Amino acid sequence: MRILAVDLGERRLGFAVCDSEQIIASPLRVETVAHSYEALTSVLKAADETGARRIVVGHPRNMDGRCGPKAHEAEAFVAALRERGLDAVLWDERLTTAEAEQALRPADLSRKERKARLDAVAAQRILAAYLAANGGKDRR
Repeated sequence: MRILAVDLGERRLGFAVCDSEQIIASPLRVETVAHSYEALTSVLKAADETGARRIVVGHPRNMDGRCGPKAHEAEAFVAALRERGLDAVLWDERLTTAEAEQALRPADLSRKERKARLDAVAAQRILAAYLAANGGKDRR
């Protein structure tokens, strides 16, 4: 089963997808959106294009584990996906953007190019953590 991960931002969405064996998480793309309904449409389209049967949405908790406004927005987003009949889950995304920045630094990319890829790499980190924690339990 393919799984799509989403790094949900105010203006940009980062997407990553895994292979059908749920071994490798790969960055997919970054999309710019203006409104939450555009974000929902983009996620639905990406899930359809990749054949993903589950969507993992980054859950931006505070470092102490508490939920702030952004975490509540992610929760509402997952609820909207579920209302449309999709299998959607939240996954802790703490430090994934920092990890993505570190991963992109050695690449021979301009600052602009790194910024353009950052959210997709952050989504990859979210998905990789999800896959590692589930140890192939989601294979159907």
